[in-house]
Amino acid sequence: MEFLIGIGCGIIISLIYSFGPAFFSLLQTSVHYGFRSALPFPFGVNFSDITTVCLLLTVLSEVDMLSILHNPWVACVGGVMLLSFAVYFYTRKPQSAEVSGSVMTFRTPGTPKPMAVWFRGFIINFCNPIIWIYWLSIIALAQGSIGVHSHRLPIFFAGVLMTTLGLDVLKCKLASLLQRFLTARVLDIFNKAVGTILVAFAVYLVVSLLVRKG
Repeated sequence: MEFLIGIGCGIIISLIYSFGPAFFSLLQTSVHYGFRSALPFPFGVNFSDITTVCLLLTVLSEVDMLSILHNPWVACVGGVMLLSFAVYFYTRKPQSAEVSGSVMTFRTPGTPKPMAVWFRGFIINFCNPIIWIYWLSIIALAQGSIGVHSHRLPIFFAGVLMTTLGLDVLKCKLASLLQRFLTARVLDIFNKAVGTILVAFAVYLVVSLLVRKG
């Protein structure tokens, strides 16, 4: 039963909280490199979520994580990480074209290594303090309804994490289909838009946590 509840919760989470930095980075990676090359990205994001949940439920369960996450230095580190990705995406330019039938697609030169794509997904999610706060909230709700030390908690989170992974893979596939409709000019604008969005997230992260600290 907890597994099915976790699946439902995972669907709700993906629909409500999916439009964060990792989501826009997933779109950018999928559009640039196609589904197969971008596939490690959602697995990196998912492994980050698994790591975060496991840490919060075990070694960090007795730590006041909210106080740590609201520390201005944590906000600044997370903001700097997002800004670095923003600069990376903002400066990417499609320089090569591939023709498949009557469809021409533009790609960034070179296919990234799967481990590099996986690590990109992991780090952009893991270094975002808001993700940690978000999982703290989910854990608090789950423990309140299921029990703090219940053996059913892992079953619940297995359902949540498997569902969010499946939906992220679906997003990756759908985003890759946009390639056939893009020109080099549109793709360049898309890159800059994603970079600008990540800058906005970085500013929001730093300002919101600093305001709460104050």
